[in-house]
Amino acid sequence: MPLSRIAPKRKLVQWLFTLLILGLPFVRMGGESLLRLDAASRTLFFFGTGIRIEEFYLFLIAVLILVFVFLFFTMVFGRVWCGWFCPQTTVSDLVEFLDRKIASLLPGNLLPGILRQVCYLLLSFLISANLIWYFIPPSELLRRLLSGEIGMVAGTTLVTLFFLLYFDIVQIRRTFCKTVCPYGRIQLLTMDRNTLTLEFDPGLKVMCTGCASCKRVCPMGIDIREGLQIECVNCGKCLDACRDVMAKRGREGLIHYTFGQTAEGGGRPLNGRSMLLAGITIALCALMAAGIATRAQATIKIQRGGNGEVRLLPGGGVINFFTAYIENRSARAASFAISLPSPPGIKVDLLGPVTGIRVQPNANRRIDFIVRVTPVPPSSRSLDLHLMRAGRSLSVTPVTLLVK
Repeated sequence: MPLSRIAPKRKLVQWLFTLLILGLPFVRMGGESLLRLDAASRTLFFFGTGIRIEEFYLFLIAVLILVFVFLFFTMVFGRVWCGWFCPQTTVSDLVEFLDRKIASLLPGNLLPGILRQVCYLLLSFLISANLIWYFIPPSELLRRLLSGEIGMVAGTTLVTLFFLLYFDIVQIRRTFCKTVCPYGRIQLLTMDRNTLTLEFDPGLKVMCTGCASCKRVCPMGIDIREGLQIECVNCGKCLDACRDVMAKRGREGLIHYTFGQTAEGGGRPLNGRSMLLAGITIALCALMAAGIATRAQATIKIQRGGNGEVRLLPGGGVINFFTAYIENRSARAASFAISLPSPPGIKVDLLGPVTGIRVQPNANRRIDFIVRVTPVPPSSRSLDLHLMRAGRSLSVTPVTLLVK
C-alpha cells in the first residue's frame, strides 16, 4: 500500500494560493481590477465594481465578513492557515529550500552567499511590488518605475516594504510566527474541543521508537509528543516523518489530524458555535451582495453656493445659487442632466451647465448653477431636484428655495 504523505498536498495548496495572490492584480473585470484599492480616488474595486469611501456601510459589512470568516476558520481548522496558506510560512519554506539547493550546487561559501543574497533581493522586490499592485495596477507601476515618475508616497512605500521584507527573509523568518504574529494567541480564545489539531496519539505512546524525527523536522522546533502547543501550525511535517519511520516497521504513524483530542472523545467540527458563525457569515455575504446589487449608479449632493446669497430680480423673480457634486459610480463615463420641475403657479428655470454633464467612471464633478423662480413665491419652499441620465431620473434631492 503506497504511503500517503501530507507534504505534496500542502505544497500544492501553497503554490495555488501564492499564484492567486500574485495573479489577482492582473485579472480585470468590466475594465477594472478584480480587487484593488485606489487611494487617490478613495475607491475599492471589488470584482469590477467601484465602491467609494462614501459608501461606508459596504466597507463595514466587508470588514465584518472578514472578522467572522476568521473566527469560523480558526474555530474549525485551528492554525491550518499558518501551515498551509500563510505567505510568511510559504516564504520561509521557499527561502529554506533555496538555501539547501544553493548549498548543494555550489562549493565554498563566497559564491553560495552571493547567490543567496541575490535571491533574497529579488524575492523581496517581487513581494513588495505584489503588495503595491493591490493599490496601483501592475502595468501602471511598471510604467512609473521605468519613467521615474513613481511618486513620493508610492516610492517610499515600495522601498520601505522592500527593506522590511529583506530583513524578514534574512533574519526573522519563523521567529515572526513564534513571537510577533498574534494569530496563535487569538486561537486560544476561539479554539475548543472540536478544533482541528495535530495529535500524537496517547494510546499508542508505547509504540513510539523515541527517534525524535517528528521534533527534528518541525519548522517551529516543538515536540508534538508533549501534547498540544500553541506554536504548532498544523503543517503536517511531523506526521509525514512519523509515517516514514513506522512504515519501515509495517505500522501506521502515531501522529494524525483530529478534530478535538482523542482522550476527550474527539469532537464535531460542525457544532452549534461553528454553525452560528457560518450562519452570520452567510447572512453578511447576502447583505453585501444585496447592497452592491441595489446601490445607486450615480448620486448628487446639493449645497448652497454664492455664500448663500439670494437676489431679487427687477421683473419680480428671485434667483438662488447652488453647487452640485455629481458622483458616477459606474465603470463607464456617463452624461447627466439636472432637472427641477416647476410647481403649479411658479416658473422654475435652471441656468448654467445643467445638461450634458460628462462624468468619468468612479469620479466626481462639481457643477455651479442658478435657480431662477418667477414670480417670487410668498415664502421659502422645497422642490425636488432630479439627477437625470438618458431621460431617466436616477435620484431625487430636495432643494430649498429662499425668497429673501
